Amino acid sequence: MTALFLTVSLCLVAALQAQDVSPLALNNENSSGKWFVKALVMKDEIPIEKVSPLLVLKLSNGDMELSLTHMVYGLCLEVTTILKKTDVPGQYTAFEGKSHVQVQLSSVKNHCMLYCDGEVDGMSFTVTQLIGRDLEENLEALEEFKEFTQKKRLVPENLIIPEQMEKCEPEND
Repeated sequence: MTALFLTVSLCLVAALQAQDVSPLALNNENSSGKWFVKALVMKDEIPIEKVSPLLVLKLSNGDMELSLTHMVYGLCLEVTTILKKTDVPGQYTAFEGKSHVQVQLSSVKNHCMLYCDGEVDGMSFTVTQLIGRDLEENLEALEEFKEFTQKKRLVPENLIIPEQMEKCEPEND
């Protein structure tokens, strides 16, 4: 289960790293800092209840360090990891090349869409995600994300808009 959530988190970082070659980079956008998971769709059900802001640090070698916390089944799962860039702009790998990420910049400013697939600890996955620089709902970005998800052969009806949290506080039994 931890590996699945780590994978979801890695997909988020790829969008931010892709800005090195994107039109956003020309507008002096900085990928480091705070980002928000606005929506996601998985091939299989994902039990994410809440998610913290995504904290991203661009490393000197071009890789990215990511920190994010998910609440799943009332428990906090903190993830910090590195995503490796590839020679192909907009594509990244993780888990010794077993997981791949493709980045699609949204036509809506400060938004990115991701397609992630691969295998982690023997568990295969496929997920699309929409991330943005702020928490404001943007229907145009969400509609574009739904179309992107359909093109990637995932079911938009499985769309999740996770609840945001600043700090994860596990539920008591």
